[in-house]
Amino acid sequence: MEATKVRTIEVIFNKKKINLSDREMTGREIKEEAIRQGVEIAPDFQLSVRHGNRLDVVDDDEEIRIRHHQEFICVKADDNS
Repeated sequence: MEATKVRTIEVIFNKKKINLSDREMTGREIKEEAIRQGVEIAPDFQLSVRHGNRLDVVDDDEEIRIRHHQEFICVKADDNS
């Protein structure tokens, strides 16, 4: 049986490079994977994805398409920095 090659997608998460293995993931899955890869956030932090000059919030149950070098920002929900 031939081994299946897992393709990963490199993204930027709070200025740290991480690899995601799926093309479509929920906000919760993205945060869980970032935590597994050493990003210091909590599961209840608010996740946003950068689109040009704006940030769009990604809800925990919202599924989004992952793209190479996409930038994610994750902060405490009450942090306005």
